[in-house]
Order: sequence, then C-alpha cells, then structure tokens
Amino acid sequence: MNYLRARRWVVVALAAALVAAGFVLAACGDSEPAASPSAASTPKAGGTYNFVLGSDPVAIDPTLAYETEGMQVVHQVFEGLVKAEVDEQGNVRAVPNIAESWETPDNKTWTFHLRKGVTFAPPVNREVTAQDFVDTWNFVTDEKNASNFSYILAVVEGCSDSGYAENAKKGLTGISAPDDYTFVVKLKQPFAEFTSLLLPAVTGVQPVDYVKKVGYKAFHEKPVGTGPYMVTKWQHKAYIDLAKNPNYWNKDAAGYVDTIHMPIITSSQTAWLQFQKGDVDYTSVPPGQIRSALGHPKVTSGEWTAKGWRYISNDYFIFNMNDGVVGGDQGLELRKALYMAADAQSIVNIVHEGQATVASSFTPPGLPGWAPDLNTYKTNDPEGAKAILANLTVPALSYWYNTDESNQKTAEVLQAGWKDVGVTVKLSQFEWATFLDKTAKGQGQIYRSGWLADYPSLDNFLYPLFESHQPGQINNGFYKNPEFDALIQQARGTTDAAQRYDLYHQAERLMLADVAAVPLDYPLAFRVTNNRIGGFVYDPLGFVDMWKLWVK
Repeated sequence: MNYLRARRWVVVALAAALVAAGFVLAACGDSEPAASPSAASTPKAGGTYNFVLGSDPVAIDPTLAYETEGMQVVHQVFEGLVKAEVDEQGNVRAVPNIAESWETPDNKTWTFHLRKGVTFAPPVNREVTAQDFVDTWNFVTDEKNASNFSYILAVVEGCSDSGYAENAKKGLTGISAPDDYTFVVKLKQPFAEFTSLLLPAVTGVQPVDYVKKVGYKAFHEKPVGTGPYMVTKWQHKAYIDLAKNPNYWNKDAAGYVDTIHMPIITSSQTAWLQFQKGDVDYTSVPPGQIRSALGHPKVTSGEWTAKGWRYISNDYFIFNMNDGVVGGDQGLELRKALYMAADAQSIVNIVHEGQATVASSFTPPGLPGWAPDLNTYKTNDPEGAKAILANLTVPALSYWYNTDESNQKTAEVLQAGWKDVGVTVKLSQFEWATFLDKTAKGQGQIYRSGWLADYPSLDNFLYPLFESHQPGQINNGFYKNPEFDALIQQARGTTDAAQRYDLYHQAERLMLADVAAVPLDYPLAFRVTNNRIGGFVYDPLGFVDMWKLWVK
C-alpha cells in the first residue's frame, strides 16, 4: 500500500478488498449473538492470538507506517504522550499515557510532564526521557526520513505545512526538554484539541539513539518501542510475530497472551476459509458474503461472533475544482445536480450489503461535537437533479477510481443514477499509485475517496482535506475558500468546546454548499471472530487493543 504523502484516507481506499469484505460504511446492521457461557470467563495469561493482516505492511515503525496493517502492528508496540479512550457515548478522547499530566495557558504552549519508569523494550532497556520525544519528533520531521505521517506535526513551530522541518539541522524550534521529565511544545497558532492530534503513533516515542546505532534499515525490520508487545520476527509476505514486552511499565495493561501471530493473507477468501478451519481467530469476509456470514450456523449458535464495529470513517466522491466543467463557480449548478442524482441508498444496499447508512453530513458520527443533517443538498433526489439539468448543457464527464471490486460497484451505481437524469459519465480505473499521482496533479474531473480518522476531531475531516494551503496529495479537489480557511483557523484556537464545534459546523456547511465533495455513507468494520478469544473490541479508530485479549 503506497502513498506519496500519507493520510489515513489511503487506508480506506487501498484496503479495498477488505473494504468490500468487511470495512463497510455503516451505522446499523450489527449482529452480535448471545454470548456463550465461556464469554464471561475471567481473563487469564498465556497462549497465542492469531490475527490476520491483509497485506505485507509498508512499515511497522511509526515514522513510515500509515496503512491499516502496519498501523495495527505499531499500535501494539509503540506509545505516545496520550492514548485513546472511548467514553460511554462512543466518542474517542485523548487521556494521559507516557505524559501523566499537562497544562497550557493559551492553547499555544503546551507543557507535558512525563511518567518516571517508562522504559524501552529489549534490547534498548533504558528509561524514556523528554529528550527522546525531542529526538523522535525531529527524526520524523526530517525530510530525508520520508515520514508518511509527519503532517500531524505541521502545527509545531519550525515545521512546514508539508510536515517537514523548515531547517533539518536545527530541527523543530517549537520543542524542548527543560529536564528529563518535562517536554514543552510551542505551536504556530493556538489549537485547543492538540492532545487529540497526538494520538497518531508518529508522535509517539522511539529510541532514536538506537536507530542510529543499528541503522534505520535494521530498525525498520525489527523496531523497538515502549508498548506491551515487541516484534520478534517479520517474515515478509508470510507473517509477523510479537511477544510480550518483559519491561512494560504499565503492569495493569501488560497483556494476557504471550504471543501474537499475524499471518499475512492477501486473499479475503483464503482468510475466511482459514478462519473456518480454526487456523486464525479473526477475519473479514469476501465480497458479497456478509449476509451469508451473518447467517452462518456457528454465528447463530454463539461459537463465532459476526459484528459490524462502528469506526470513524466516511465514503465520498470529490470534484476537481480546477476543472473547466465541474469546477469553480461555473460548475456549481452541475455539481449540485450530480450530488442530488447520486444513488447513495443503492450503494448502501448493493455495495455494502445493507451494512451502511446514507451520510447526512460530511463528518461522521463518533467525533466529539458531531452534528447530523449538515448537508445543504441531499443524495437520492433525481427529480431535483433533473430540474437543475433542464437549464444546463452537459458534456460527457469522467469518474475515476482506484482498482477494486467494491470501488467498481460503487462507480457503476453512481453512473446509473447519473444516466437516469441524462448525464453521461465515463468510468476509468487506475492502479493505486497511478490514481494518487494523477489526482494529486489535478487531473480528472470526479473521483472517489474515503477517510478514516487520524485523530478524533471534526478538524481531521475538514482541515487536511479542504484547507487551501494543503498540498494536492491530500486536498486533491483543490478546494479554495478563504472564508472556510478563516473558520477553520478560528475553530482551532477556540477554547470553548460548544463555540469551537459551531465554527467547525459553519465551515462544513460552507464546503458542502460549495459542493466540494459529496458524502455517501458511514462505516462499520464487519468482522467475524471466534469465541476462543475473550476481550475483543474493534475501536472507532480502527484498532484492536491486543493487550486486552485472552485465550479462554
């Protein structure tokens, strides 16, 4: 899974076989049978958990990892200042982790106080200090290290909007370590939700001195973090094995299973068959087999659990705002008509097998401050589309998507809806890297996209995707609206949560009124697990906390 400048929307787009198999967008259709008697068993130590990876990861270290498979490994091995916690309403928030507390007088200067006794796993075996965070942030923002996620730190003084240090030799001017347990961060402008921005693993701590000692190539193959598990072997295209970290500092979350075996199985059909044989404990299902999985006898008996897990994501298509036909002010009425003629309900029914709901806003549920019904226009309104189109002369248009069965089905449903209102749209598919390259250069007219949250904030679905200063690799619709930019910047610096959410809502309404993008649906991650394993939860950011699992 490759991407020029990493964002988590790549995960949704690129894990396409998994999307069709189970990473489906929804907010309904859960199927969780009554638990078997053993489901309430007390957690116990020992055993192995078998977790399928859908591809050989691009990377399993925080500097380079960005796609789903690699990030699942990173999640078990590395930690940062904060960690994610899901509240009773299902919202994700940042809570203390390596930083046991922090304060900020102005949302611009943040002082983090580190725990004592946090150590790196073997073979590093030393305590983490504030200087390690300084070294790590300078390492991941050094352009020569080509981090795929460094844009997260673009808010820090001395970091460019691209996510790289303005001066690699000096490093980030906004970070310092006054003593071993104090880490100070100065931002370019106030950002009230900065701690949520620190949830991505790229902001976590790495032993940079050890990286330099063994070489980045060796560290890339067997990285070392402070998390509850450590990498023991990465056999490319075959498996990744993890074992408990004997030095883990948090004894209350040290993990139950002794080892985690991650077979790399690129075919969802093969993974599904191996699950049925009992070789793995977790799987997606092949395209078109969700309903049959829900009705499987072992699901209805409680031996397996088939469930759509809520996670923070959306599916949408986007317009190239620089295009002479669909872009700019001259294309607004056409964009409105294409919005209204988009058959989102059929995408839910056909592509996602009912495991999705039609989006009522661009931002998805699960984010603090989320509001429904922010869409200015509605999908599934062919009569409204026809009324607009009666006054337009529309040439044949093009819709692009990256090669995948699910994406193709979505494109065909959209094409049929547009044809019904008299608009001809040609479909073109491209291999993923080619698709990214073309859209980043502003080629094409209409293209599919999707986004999985990097951090749990309305900001994450608005700022990187539509703020005018973001590069074409991410703002690939080239949307530019000074009023939108101003609202986003004002929201970022607003301390009062209600006021901040209102500003984000205003920005979202403005972008939707401009029809920069058309939201289609919201996700569930459909997975089947066997009940040999206890404690399984798929969190809203798309992770499994494997240290909470046990073999019954």
